[in-house]
Amino acid sequence: MIRRMLSVFISIAVSTAAFGQSKTVIGIAPFKSGASQNSNNVVSLQETVSDVFSRNKRLTLVEKDKMTQVKGDSVQAADAVDPLLLEQAKATGAQYVITGNVSKAAVEIKQTNIPVIGVTTANVAEISFTMSVIDVARAEVVATSTFNGNGRGKIAFEDALKDLKPQIEKFIKDNFKVTVSIAEIEEKNSNGGAAKVLIVAGSLLGVKELDEFRVYELTELTVDGKKMTRKKTLGKIAVAKVEDENFSVCTVQEGGIEIAKKVEEGAKIKCEMITE
Repeated sequence: MIRRMLSVFISIAVSTAAFGQSKTVIGIAPFKSGASQNSNNVVSLQETVSDVFSRNKRLTLVEKDKMTQVKGDSVQAADAVDPLLLEQAKATGAQYVITGNVSKAAVEIKQTNIPVIGVTTANVAEISFTMSVIDVARAEVVATSTFNGNGRGKIAFEDALKDLKPQIEKFIKDNFKVTVSIAEIEEKNSNGGAAKVLIVAGSLLGVKELDEFRVYELTELTVDGKKMTRKKTLGKIAVAKVEDENFSVCTVQEGGIEIAKKVEEGAKIKCEMITE
């Protein structure tokens, strides 16, 4: 029997069109580098990183002027985040802080032996830096990656920056997945499981038909005195129709019974995009 059933989330979802699909707020702290690195090159690198983040329609960047005040160390020891950095980041409203440590951002003139032509010189640029993501609420470093870019010729450094952009885009894709809420169960199947659900994600976040989401339940656990968040997978859904900027109807592909049960219980459920 087909039934339409409102979940416990719907009253909140109706009260604000962007509930469950609000953009993630990112703050990019001033990148650190050794004294031997060209400060202008380091600034250009950070501006490139900021530009790539700003082009992602699912993210909102904290104003640069506010982030210049965030000057604590990203990690002190054993992945412990500097309390000063966290305090400063919270004041900006950032949910996540991006930190960078630049080991090389240089342009050098190097000799190259080219057949027939002989020995010639060329500008060669090398960039290497490590970028980390800090979850402000959890006070944890949740992702770290090293990036390398190379370029040569008249605009060697600019080419090295271009070389980095696809790497940064992949980093964003891997670490800032679209995560939204279920607004209601649209239909149930004969077994009482969810057949269709309405999620709070539409064209505003770039959602399109056939996009797939993993549905999971969030629970808090304390392990060895440390609070941890568990994401227990309940099932999988796929977008059947994008209704407008804020909502999409999804077909339940897996876990219909468990999804319906958890929604009715008022569990904390989220949907994370697994296709791009």
